[in-house]
Amino acid sequence: MNIPKPKNSVKDAFGFSIKTLLVFVLFILNIQTNAQDKKNKFISNFEEIFITVYTEKSFSFETDVLISDTNLIYLNVEDLFRKLKIKCLSNENILTGFIENESNRYRIDFKKKQIKIGTISIDFTKRVIADFGVDYIEASALSDAFGLTILFNPRSLSAKLTSSFELPFIKQQRIENTRSNISKLQGKPIISDTIITRNYHLFKLGTLDWSLSSFQNLNIASTSAISLRAGSELLYGEANVSINYNDQSKFDPRQIQYNWRWIDNDKKIIKQAQLGNVSNQSIAFLNAPLIGATFNNSPNTIRKASGSFTINDYTEPNWTVELYINDILVDYTLADASGLYLFKVPIVYGYTTLKLKFYGLLGEERTEERTMNTPYTFVPPKTLEYSFTSGVLQDAVNSRFGQVGFNYGVSRFLTFGAGLEYLSSIPNHPFIPFAKITFQPFPSMVLNFDYAHNVSTKGLMNVYFTKNMFLEVDYTKFVEGQLARRFSALEELKVRFSRPFKNKYFSGFTRLNFNQFVYKSLTYNQFDFLMSTYYKQFNLSSSSFINWASSNSSFIRSVLALSYRLRNGLVVRSSAEYNLSTNNLVRFNGEIEMRVSEMYFSLSYARSIQSKKNNFFLSLRYDLPFARAGISSSYSHNSLVFSENAQGSLAFDGENNYVHTSRNSAISKGGILFYPFLDLNQNGVLDSGEKKVLLSNVSVASNVAVISKKDSIVRVSDLNAFVNYNVKFSDTDLDNISWRFKDNTYQVVVDPNQYKHVYVPIISVGEVNGMVYLVSNKTMKGQARVTLQVYDEKGAKVAETLSEYDGYFSYLGLKPGTYIVRVDESQLKKLNYKSYPTEHQIVIKKSTYGDLLEGLDFKLTSIASLILKE
Repeated sequence: MNIPKPKNSVKDAFGFSIKTLLVFVLFILNIQTNAQDKKNKFISNFEEIFITVYTEKSFSFETDVLISDTNLIYLNVEDLFRKLKIKCLSNENILTGFIENESNRYRIDFKKKQIKIGTISIDFTKRVIADFGVDYIEASALSDAFGLTILFNPRSLSAKLTSSFELPFIKQQRIENTRSNISKLQGKPIISDTIITRNYHLFKLGTLDWSLSSFQNLNIASTSAISLRAGSELLYGEANVSINYNDQSKFDPRQIQYNWRWIDNDKKIIKQAQLGNVSNQSIAFLNAPLIGATFNNSPNTIRKASGSFTINDYTEPNWTVELYINDILVDYTLADASGLYLFKVPIVYGYTTLKLKFYGLLGEERTEERTMNTPYTFVPPKTLEYSFTSGVLQDAVNSRFGQVGFNYGVSRFLTFGAGLEYLSSIPNHPFIPFAKITFQPFPSMVLNFDYAHNVSTKGLMNVYFTKNMFLEVDYTKFVEGQLARRFSALEELKVRFSRPFKNKYFSGFTRLNFNQFVYKSLTYNQFDFLMSTYYKQFNLSSSSFINWASSNSSFIRSVLALSYRLRNGLVVRSSAEYNLSTNNLVRFNGEIEMRVSEMYFSLSYARSIQSKKNNFFLSLRYDLPFARAGISSSYSHNSLVFSENAQGSLAFDGENNYVHTSRNSAISKGGILFYPFLDLNQNGVLDSGEKKVLLSNVSVASNVAVISKKDSIVRVSDLNAFVNYNVKFSDTDLDNISWRFKDNTYQVVVDPNQYKHVYVPIISVGEVNGMVYLVSNKTMKGQARVTLQVYDEKGAKVAETLSEYDGYFSYLGLKPGTYIVRVDESQLKKLNYKSYPTEHQIVIKKSTYGDLLEGLDFKLTSIASLILKE
């Protein structure tokens, strides 16, 4: 029996298989779609918000979190670890990295809902939420696994984060701050958006300092004095001239001083040069001002080496003392009730100028300046630096002077130096070859050895036993009969010891000095001990002095000083001196000071027991915006004296006819004029029709910016010439939300004795916004956490933002130009979604207040649902 074969049986079987497979696939996709809808419905019980997370030391950052109805907080671990700088690598649904150190590795498996860290395994099945492709873990799970405790405050929408270890985020901030401080000391440039270099002029005025004083005594003729100092830029360098006149003395050419200084740290052969009145660290004693030239190849920046030394000395009580290294203010202090001040000076590389400025309570200003390659000269490794000085002394015989010196850095801790000095007024040995070695065997110890042929041999050591306990030993042996340093002993020994102390109730420091001078016929010794203590507003200072020569009896005296500062600015101070050798009180005095706003008042009384004289002193000072003026009077032994003084300065800006007045010196200083303006055509130039912008604040390192409401110019005065200053502009200080600074940080080199003009362009940026909708089962709702990306016309991504909880997104900060806005393709691929439209092409137009493009909407549809519809 023949059974007929079905027609097209193979074809029918194949078609049936395809239909069956298609139905199965659609069934699975339908289940996935329903699961996604259920998941979205479950997540709707949570709210997505943007919070600020605060960490220790005032550091903070912002992140997206999910908050439950019971205020449980869920975090995106990958985003959190990225902001905390914790190592985190993502591979599909697994995060790996390490916590605190590389040996403490972790693994977060979102499929298995498991965290493994070291040998510990934690299950977080019930503490995880998935939202649109992102997994959020409940904060308690992060605390259990990593020691990250996050305390959420629903009222302020913020959280406090603490950890059981130092977060890399905090550590990085700490290291960056430390490196920034070290870079400043070492003279390394700080990275800025814009660097404004020196402007050079053949001639440009200028600054002017002036001071007037008058002295009247009823018994003798009155005296008046005037001092003028003018500063300018001449032949691309700083030029200063000063003249001092007193009506009671004949004119002396030494009353006129002049100096020309040129600095360019970018040059190799010569970085600094001076002409005119110059100073120099000489081996021989120079008994008159030096007129000549000096130059070297050391930069004027502060390049911090390792180690430090201590300066301590006396001035008037409560005077302010400033320490400058290479004309840069590095520290300041207030002298105590006895007048003692102390500085811990960092050892810096190269040719160094150390300057001390003293500011009195009545506006007095004295400046002590000394140029030094000692006590410690370090040069960077494998670096050769030199200095050369030559000139004529303004003495009776016009002595000729010259010095050339070289220093070579063998290593970071060892420097060799040598050179030759010449002084024509030394009759027997005018040429003085010299050599030196500076060595640092330990971080807390520095040794220095100097040899000057036919003059002296010197050894210097300083040691820090603790961070602040300091010992210095200085020994010098002079060649007998040498005339380079006349009236010197054959041997000199100086020992310095200082130690601060502090406890719960008071603080202070002790100082011990011992000096010994060995002559042919005698040995002279000096010893002094001081202890200064602070308790709240009290300052108690006790000092003792002992002097003796060879076997002769010693002379001993002691001074006790006490001061008390009231909260209203009133200071009461008293002191007494006692002679222990004769067991007699020598003198005592009392003083009250009062400072109210810009006015200072002082009244003092002193009684000399030996001479039986009484002294009264009364003074008044007032600080005006343009000058400092004071009057004083004193009465002693039927003698009444009056004095008046005033001082100030002028700084000129010829381009704007602007004159800056100040009560402080303007010589060797400079200023900066910032012109913030709205740069509509973005060419960086203030063109006609572009307006200046009034700022609310400008941050200038170590200085204050004055913002003029009249002309919107930002003026910064009293800056040191040839020094780099860092300036920061913040977008939050602009009145319009659509304005942005083209560059936020500037590094400006200050030109000498003038105001430098710096234009600060501000650009107007555009904003785009729209909605992201999720289309599912004929419903459409806003979808959160969708990544929107913005690309420029070259195809480079310039911006990225996330949609909010209701699907709304916005981005402000696009410069005028052509852009494309689209949903992140990798996110769409991961979620198996498609976007309609695929992208928006937009154009941001130039506008004073910023362009705004709205309605850039996107609709997201599951690819699975599209297949079902088809």
